[in-house]
Amino acid sequence: MKHALLLFFFLVAGLSLKAQQTARGVDLSVFPNPAVEFISVHDDADQVSEVFVFNLLGKKVKTFKFEKDENFYIGDLPKNMYLVQIIDKNSKVLKTQKLQKR
Repeated sequence: MKHALLLFFFLVAGLSLKAQQTARGVDLSVFPNPAVEFISVHDDADQVSEVFVFNLLGKKVKTFKFEKDENFYIGDLPKNMYLVQIIDKNSKVLKTQKLQKR
């Protein structure tokens, strides 16, 4: 039950942030999706500070300091579905995106 509530929270937060992102015109994306070893974050507005990866139980499994045009290694994570949170320079969540790791 606790895990289902965490998943529900992340999905609702992601939908809410998607609406805010569209309203502000921010273009952020995590790619490739599905991913095998590396992911990248596209940030046209130069707002991103950190990238967090959560498993579906809500546990943070990776933290990356954002550098433009940098790839982030996820090859050591098991094949599964993850949530990637993109954090701005004021420590606010800009976007949450589902990511499939193959």
